[in-house]
Amino acid sequence: MIADARAAGLPDRIEADLVIIGAGAAGIALAVALADTSINVVVVEAGGPKYSSTIQDFYRGESVRPAAHSPVDMYRRRVFGGSTTLWGGRCIPFDPMDFEHRPWMKYARWPIAYEEMADHFPRAMEIVEAGLPEFRADAALEGPATMVAGVASADVILDRIERFSRPTDFGERYRKRLASASNIRLFTNAPTTRILLGDDGTAAGVQVNIDGRTRTIAAPRIVLAAGGIETPRLLLAGNDARPQGLGNEHDLVGRFYQCHLEGEVGRLQFLCPQNQIRMDYEQSRDGIYSRRYIWLSPEAQRRHKLAGLVIRPAHPGIVDPDHRDPVLSAMYLAKAFIVPEYARKMTALEHHARARRGGSALNYHAAHIRNLLLGSPRLASFAYDWTRRRILADRKLPSVVLSNPEGVYPADMNGEQEPNYHSRVSLGAERDALGMRRVRIDWRATQADYRRMLDGLRVIAGAFAASATVRLDLAGIDESSLSQTIVPIGGHHVGTVRMADDPHSGVCDRNGEVFSVPGLFVAGSAVFPTSSFANPTLTLIALTLRLSDHLKRTEPRQVVRHESILAGGFHA
Repeated sequence: MIADARAAGLPDRIEADLVIIGAGAAGIALAVALADTSINVVVVEAGGPKYSSTIQDFYRGESVRPAAHSPVDMYRRRVFGGSTTLWGGRCIPFDPMDFEHRPWMKYARWPIAYEEMADHFPRAMEIVEAGLPEFRADAALEGPATMVAGVASADVILDRIERFSRPTDFGERYRKRLASASNIRLFTNAPTTRILLGDDGTAAGVQVNIDGRTRTIAAPRIVLAAGGIETPRLLLAGNDARPQGLGNEHDLVGRFYQCHLEGEVGRLQFLCPQNQIRMDYEQSRDGIYSRRYIWLSPEAQRRHKLAGLVIRPAHPGIVDPDHRDPVLSAMYLAKAFIVPEYARKMTALEHHARARRGGSALNYHAAHIRNLLLGSPRLASFAYDWTRRRILADRKLPSVVLSNPEGVYPADMNGEQEPNYHSRVSLGAERDALGMRRVRIDWRATQADYRRMLDGLRVIAGAFAASATVRLDLAGIDESSLSQTIVPIGGHHVGTVRMADDPHSGVCDRNGEVFSVPGLFVAGSAVFPTSSFANPTLTLIALTLRLSDHLKRTEPRQVVRHESILAGGFHA
């Protein structure tokens, strides 16, 4: 069943075998995996069935460092379906390289091997609706495998693809499945305000606040699946027995906060005919939008002691009307209606472009409108194709890829940052309407991050220099410029409740169980020790499926009685 907790007439106490906190990608994937089993599951989602700006305000926080970090609530949604209600759908699995011990990055160590994850990727692909778990172009696509021919170096890989979900809104897609499951009760508008412990320090359930009145859901096992920022927020809030936070005996909850490092890093120039460059979206043999990317090979990463890094050809900058392109000007003028990530980038870049050009905002916008009018035939053709393949389509074209007759493109980079103890999510002094302290973001990259990034780009440039088909121009790119232009976009929240071999190295064990709170598990990218270059959704779902197997194999303890639940928690 699925019900709005405010109208469900819930008793003061409910008993279950397992409580899942959060109905986003991890929480819904776990509930689907446990549907119609013998485990009595209650799922509590803080948001409602539809987005509400009032409810979203509970996610607001502050960014202490850097100022360039995205607003804390921008890429998260407090709603049934979580951030899958706004994601772009990119699916790339973590590579075996990501699970290797890399001593050149001090904390880059997973307690599990890639092989323990691999069997779960096919099912994860089914859940995200991204087709087969095939990420090599020669197996998935028609035609030549590589993005461009003539690059023989083992330092760069050009035949891997990223696949794209519809993108699937998990709340919409799995609503009926969860509503019909015999063992699942899912309540929306039921924010968790306290994680309850028994006298022996084990998990005992949760307390939720429903229109100002608390209800207890007693259960011997809890899975915290609230995302990489909200998960440490709930743990750090603690209770009277553990005011320093649950699982925080060694001051590790919220630390090692990682985002992906993104930005433009020079220019890619293709020296071959345009029809020999395979940089656009293609549909795979099983009908999934896919796209190639340029990957710094694992071999090169090991040899040069580098981190994960990919680059993709991008279209020219949208915000400056000097590009004279009607499609780009239309994208700029429509920025209020596009994904927040891109709108935010455009708004920031607009200030720089206007400063270079001079003149008023009115003249600036007038130049974009002129581009639209002068290029109206091309714009009309593009609009028809975009409407057909994006707006009206069930499986949507992921984004715009525009070709340049001269073969020159900005190089858009997505890179891995090393786990950094000093980069953290903590609690501020301000409280929300439920009395919970809001989060503070103190994101930090290291100088070694920028050095590895620059070295990785130079390795790729060297590999291309030996070819006759492509070049990577890094003129003006150095560690200093990278530290100014490469920023955390803030949409991927990784590492804040990391898994490890022991409680001195992380918060939870190889199964996601908090070391100091038996029965309390964490699901999602918060447990990742490292971030890879890849978007985290596919891997976090695979890891969640691994957790579901563990929960099904192990017997839950008897439900803890009311009198053994400790008091304490959040206070206004």
